[in-house]
Amino acid sequence: MSGRKSKNKGKSYERDVANFLTELYDESFTRVPYSGAFVGGQNIVRTETLSEDQTRGYKGDIHPGPSFPKLVIEAKNYGEFAWHNLALNKPIAQLDDWIQQAKDACEPGDKWLLCVKITRQGQFVLWDPLMWTRWTCPSYQDYLYKAFDLFWKEHKDWVKMLSGSISTT
Repeated sequence: MSGRKSKNKGKSYERDVANFLTELYDESFTRVPYSGAFVGGQNIVRTETLSEDQTRGYKGDIHPGPSFPKLVIEAKNYGEFAWHNLALNKPIAQLDDWIQQAKDACEPGDKWLLCVKITRQGQFVLWDPLMWTRWTCPSYQDYLYKAFDLFWKEHKDWVKMLSGSISTT
């Protein structure tokens, strides 16, 4: 897939996730311009000159509603994924990179989620159990994952409660 088509595919999925969460929580979620690159990773120093509200607006790929001040969401849409490596307990460089992007977009006290869609294979959500709670789910390294629809059905209230606190505890 060409670079432009791939970028558009990613933006489209980011909008889909934002629209899904807007409907789920009856609160506005939007796609972040620049997909989190503005304050993520090496650009984290920009947070030193921005207000908390400004910083919050550029973290991750999805800008959450006002009830979620500590939520960072990365969204990835790809054509292929090495599912077999999950079963074989082998590293998946692509997934490791996505996890690192989610972590890099966070400040202390933030909670991150990684939403992934693989063409014609489905969607899932991956998260750090130490940042949320210990749910019983399949895992990849130290991270838990679950089918997208099932995750939101079972954990909608937890996500809101745990990412709504401004405190860094």
